[in-house]
Amino acid sequence: MDAARRQRLSLIGFCLLGLALYTYGAVSAPYIPSRIEGIALPLDFMIGIPLGFYLLVVRPRKLTLLSVIPVIWVGYGLSVFALGSADAGVLPYLFAALVPFEIAIAVKECLKVGNAYKSARKASADPMVWFKETMLYLVRKDAPANMAAAELSVWYYALLSWRKRPYVLPGESAFSYHNAGGYMSMMLGLALAFPVEIIAVHLLVSQWSVIAACVVTALSIYAAVWLIGDARARVMRPAAIGTGCVRLECGIQMEAVIPLSDIEKVCLSESDTGVLDKADKLNYGTFYQANVWVVANRSVEVRTMLGKKRVRAIGLSLDDPQMFVQAIRENVNP
Repeated sequence: MDAARRQRLSLIGFCLLGLALYTYGAVSAPYIPSRIEGIALPLDFMIGIPLGFYLLVVRPRKLTLLSVIPVIWVGYGLSVFALGSADAGVLPYLFAALVPFEIAIAVKECLKVGNAYKSARKASADPMVWFKETMLYLVRKDAPANMAAAELSVWYYALLSWRKRPYVLPGESAFSYHNAGGYMSMMLGLALAFPVEIIAVHLLVSQWSVIAACVVTALSIYAAVWLIGDARARVMRPAAIGTGCVRLECGIQMEAVIPLSDIEKVCLSESDTGVLDKADKLNYGTFYQANVWVVANRSVEVRTMLGKKRVRAIGLSLDDPQMFVQAIRENVNP
């Protein structure tokens, strides 16, 4: 059994044990003498179980101490439920003692998060890297860190990138792809239609429920921000050919850096990629209509929103695919 599997089983085991202890404590509260109950339950729920969570889950996985705070608050809520009052037993004193402790943890961890973000900004000019490294400090797992970084990047590109220049490293030749396949024209059409649609749907739904109308409107605005952020990311993150490598991008959705020495061929259609399994290909073309395929002679690592993958062929839709193919061929075979 590998270490990752043991960690998963230990986390599942602790969650089940904690749930069982919480349930047992809440159910057995009426049968415990009130004096003992008012002391034992808060201590178990707000100190014992969170301490076990720290020792068995947080510390071995090197997670942030912020993850302990929700466990303490769950214990506080169940203590109130079991005792019937927030003023029962030692609960108010324990609450008063733990609040400064939680604030100290939050301040300390927030400073560490800020330092991780500053270090990432110094090390790279890519906003996606800033958010990815910061999220890795918090969650320690690649897939959730990528998903959180994508979420933060959408808001960054939608709201804060309008006076920034595209991400191009020194010595790189950039190749845009945001106009390929009519993508940007479609986004502009949606941008014109969204305000009218959001207002109309809000007025329609509000006839039945104001709360539902507000929820639908909030989700619609969120979707609009996502579309704007993704479209802006496609402008700000062009594909590029640099010294010794080619960097393939697709907004916030994909990034791959392939050494020029590992490129087997570059072609304009999927049929020319050769005999490759479906699992060895990633198609990030506009509406899955890629007009450029880069094929490596070995599997290469690709960062996606859901984590990392290894493939041999990557498809994109570029604004000038012929120029991109010519540039790669000139660099591979100078």
